Amino acid sequence: MNRKGLTKGAAGALLGALLAVCSAEPSYFMKNAMQDTANPRVATFCMGRFLIDVPEGSSLIGGSYKYGFFQVERVVFQTFEEFEKNVDAKEKELRAMKHEKESSLLRKVTRPEIGARVMAFRKQDFTTRMVKVEGYRWVDGASVLLDIDASTEKQGVAMAAVARYLSSFRPRLEIEIPNEPGYCFKSGFIASEDWENEEAGVDIDLPDHPDVVLSIDIFPLASHKHDTPLLDRVGGVLQGLGNLASGVQVLRKGERQIGPYKGQEYLVSTPGSGGSRAHSFIWETQGEGTLDTPFISIEFSSGRQDANGNPQPTRLTNAQALQLWDRIVSSFRLRPTGGTATTSDARPPRTPLGTELVTGRSCPQAGWWECDEA
Repeated sequence: MNRKGLTKGAAGALLGALLAVCSAEPSYFMKNAMQDTANPRVATFCMGRFLIDVPEGSSLIGGSYKYGFFQVERVVFQTFEEFEKNVDAKEKELRAMKHEKESSLLRKVTRPEIGARVMAFRKQDFTTRMVKVEGYRWVDGASVLLDIDASTEKQGVAMAAVARYLSSFRPRLEIEIPNEPGYCFKSGFIASEDWENEEAGVDIDLPDHPDVVLSIDIFPLASHKHDTPLLDRVGGVLQGLGNLASGVQVLRKGERQIGPYKGQEYLVSTPGSGGSRAHSFIWETQGEGTLDTPFISIEFSSGRQDANGNPQPTRLTNAQALQLWDRIVSSFRLRPTGGTATTSDARPPRTPLGTELVTGRSCPQAGWWECDEA
């Protein structure tokens, strides 16, 4: 999913929520720890160089990451032998595939260090102007893949860059909050003091809120590419809805600063089935055109269908939605560095071998888990 395009069209996402007045998808609310105003229990997620606190038990359900223009494809937990076997197979496959003007699709392979391999190859047998550069590295039981499309002339530059990024990779527990400068992505971390062209987009499921999704997008946006401000964009959307807009209740709108980031928020409730309400909350800052002041969008949507497309019962009141939203969005911050590495307060940093967990709970430690029953 192109999450960047999704975020850039935040007003479009809101339009989709408002048009749900016609299809009326409901939402659901539970007795969540975040309702405990005295002592809400939270978990902290690390995205790029930023942190956000969400209710304990939340989980990442999707994500898109870019570092230095390279797409961070995935982290796979496997043995070194499995890693070598898989990368060997990819290299062998590329060597065997013919190209119209070259001996094979594979143009060059390097091994920058033990457990790392970089390949440059043609994606099709007739391509001459572009190459695909893929970088693989295995560390401590986990491997990562970074890739990019580059011009033939930039092949060497791309291969050198990905080798440099791979050298700083290490696997990371979802609950681990690194204390050193660098870039977090799902199950991984690239240690670096230098800010690269960095992007992160995640979707988060909240526990016992099956209809709610929290989406966060972060990417650099040059000042000359700034869009129309959020409030102006959504105002135009409402005007375009005509009579449908009468069912939309604006709960709050205006300027809102989160830490050092000056932005705007627009929070609405829309009709659902059986007199229920769904919610579409957006906070956005377009940044100042620098890597450390990026475009940031945080979206909170209720009324989502289940996996089978069925509506879910609505119990999230406007007051409850606003309370949950304020707690989450106000926690967004730049990850501090220089201290001691931490983990989310919601769970212990390590779980002893042999520990049993209830089915459906998030695994608190990377590795192989198995059922003890047939």
